[in-house]
Amino acid sequence: MRWYRMTIAYGGMTALGLIVATLRFASFGALIPFNRTVVAPAFCRALLRMCGVRVASRLARTAPDNPRCYVFNHNSYLDLFLVPLLGLPRTRAIISEVVKKTVPLHLCNLGIGVLYIPDSHKTAERIEFFRAVSADLRAHRYSVICSPEGRHEFLREIAPFNRGVFHMAMAANAEIEMIFFDIPAEMDPLESFDMRSGTVTLRSLGRVDTRGWTEDRLTQHIADVRRRYVDELAATEADG
Repeated sequence: MRWYRMTIAYGGMTALGLIVATLRFASFGALIPFNRTVVAPAFCRALLRMCGVRVASRLARTAPDNPRCYVFNHNSYLDLFLVPLLGLPRTRAIISEVVKKTVPLHLCNLGIGVLYIPDSHKTAERIEFFRAVSADLRAHRYSVICSPEGRHEFLREIAPFNRGVFHMAMAANAEIEMIFFDIPAEMDPLESFDMRSGTVTLRSLGRVDTRGWTEDRLTQHIADVRRRYVDELAATEADG
């Protein structure tokens, strides 16, 4: 079963990448929204079901009136399938450029139009990236979804939050919506495609209005958001 699940996961990602990348380039980019809201969600849900993983989503899939910054806890390889499964309209995922090295994942990302963020050591490029995305949010071009934990070792805990995404949201006066991926410990593959049977629940922990945020209070604002995730994870582990 372990090899079956890993084959389904990696093979399925490859198939999805070929499909959405082909649709993107054949349509000169016109089918990216279709890939993002229809093809990728349906494919990822079916792929996870083949591995025994059921997803219960309590999230609305309607586009917000104003661009939003969705953030989520990033603690498992399952997230590679959960983020596109959300199918959030007019929403682009922000992903580390490092994943370009994984060809199937890169094809998937091309097909759904992700934004690649420069690696952490490229300080000037990252600053320019966040400035550009902030401008797009202010211009109401799209919403974004990303993990403030960034790249880190996957453990059953919430890693420290990076500041960039919060600077971006504050600069754009964009509302932050906190999404929690509730993956039970007994089925969490962490840094592996060895997915086990069970139910993952996706839910909102509420929204945060960044209007009125100031630079001198940013550290506290970030800590408040992270504390919400720490408390939620602790509660789910206790219920577990």
